[in-house]
Amino acid sequence: MTSIDYIIAVDAMGGDDSPDKVIHGIDLFLQEDKNIFFNIYGKEDLVKKSLRKFKHINPNNFKIFNCETKIEDKNSVRDAIKIGKDSSMWRAIDSVKNNESHLIISSGNTGALLVISKLLIKMMDGIDKPAIAGLWPNLKGTSIVLDLGANIEFNEKNYIEFSKIGSELYKVIFDKLEPVVGLLNVGSEEIKGHEELKSSFNKLSEQKNNFLFHGYLEGNEIKNGDVDVVITDGFSGNIALKTAEGTVNFITKEIKKIFSGSLFGKFCYLISFFIFKKIKNSLDPRKYNGGIFLGLNSPVIKSHGGADALAFYYSLKLSAKILRGNLVKRIKANLEHEQNQ
Repeated sequence: MTSIDYIIAVDAMGGDDSPDKVIHGIDLFLQEDKNIFFNIYGKEDLVKKSLRKFKHINPNNFKIFNCETKIEDKNSVRDAIKIGKDSSMWRAIDSVKNNESHLIISSGNTGALLVISKLLIKMMDGIDKPAIAGLWPNLKGTSIVLDLGANIEFNEKNYIEFSKIGSELYKVIFDKLEPVVGLLNVGSEEIKGHEELKSSFNKLSEQKNNFLFHGYLEGNEIKNGDVDVVITDGFSGNIALKTAEGTVNFITKEIKKIFSGSLFGKFCYLISFFIFKKIKNSLDPRKYNGGIFLGLNSPVIKSHGGADALAFYYSLKLSAKILRGNLVKRIKANLEHEQNQ
């Protein structure tokens, strides 16, 4: 019998095309890694119907928990809490709180997932706010950017805390001893930026950190890959993320329109097919799916609501790496070490 390393709680009803995309994503994952067990929360009849479509999900790797209600994207956080305890999202998070699962992943309502996770799992001691961290492709590999929308108001403590926990996340995912951390700003000069940002810059420059501090970087420098962990407030981070997603989508559509607009264009596309395929593969947003809620007592992963099965599979790979890297334990140990100094 396969040895189980960790248990992941899955909200099977969150996002578009659920539970099919969720079950398909699990099926893809288990073709490579059978040492993870899944507690699947959702409407049992729909989940079982999906399970019959896929062939690699062994009964030894999952258990279904019937939930008759689900939290919709259109629900406000207040309504989501009212629906609450019987929903697939709530029960999946609750299983982590009760140590029945080690991590929860959902493609559902982001606000509800964040608030209910804070309510049930609680924040780590010493961390004021959670951050949403995401993977961001660059010319040298991948960066981590946080916060991507959890916190609009930011202060000096948040910049410093998120620098520490973001660097620990990078170490776990990419196995780098001293990640390079930078603060996103409107310029690289020390005099630029608002007071909280400048004060954070001075503190991080002076103190001993568990990372290398780069200083400021501008939005157009994220792609360079010189900074591994980019720290910004949730307002700026979310705008940067949506702008990048929109730009990639725009460029993709324009290239398609140009090459399909004439017979010559179609011919050029055919002879360049493998080059474009390689570019598309390297920039495929599905590979970077999975927002990580940092600062909670257990890992919480938010898969994009519109993500397909392959994207969900990548978020499961990310989840397994976070669990095997003992991310939460490492963050807590780092915070305790600093408090005892």
